[in-house]
Amino acid sequence: MRTQAEARTQLLRHFTETLRALPPELSLALRHPDLPHAGLHRGVVLSEDLNHPDDGWATFDVRYWVLGTAPDTRDRYFDLVTGVWREWGWATRDGGAARTRTGWADTPDGYGLALTRSVNGYLSMAGSTPLFLRDSVVGEPMPTRIAWRDGEAVSSL
Repeated sequence: MRTQAEARTQLLRHFTETLRALPPELSLALRHPDLPHAGLHRGVVLSEDLNHPDDGWATFDVRYWVLGTAPDTRDRYFDLVTGVWREWGWATRDGGAARTRTGWADTPDGYGLALTRSVNGYLSMAGSTPLFLRDSVVGEPMPTRIAWRDGEAVSSL
């Protein structure tokens, strides 16, 4: 049985490993310098049973802005990210309208990741965990930023 802390740690590992496979100019952050009023939160716990939201099983979801892209490179980076997920053998799928685009990946250990290009062209990456017991150990909050430093992807609170 997995705790929330273990689920969050593994989700952070999936974000970090994805970032590590990409060019070092990319990072993930809850705040985007071009979108000061569009800050994202450190994640949310979602109950499996909406009729009894404080009992039983839950998942954890979080979304980050992808920093380091420009309007003319966003599609290239989108393809890089989803290509990395495919190379790793993760089940992937794409979708979206002409102005938006989303790519999804399901990891072998039950995590879901999504990359979205918004109507305005900004990229964001989301992740969700498999189920864990709602009242299990929460663990550390998700970092506000995941970036490259000295050739490694690192996170900062």
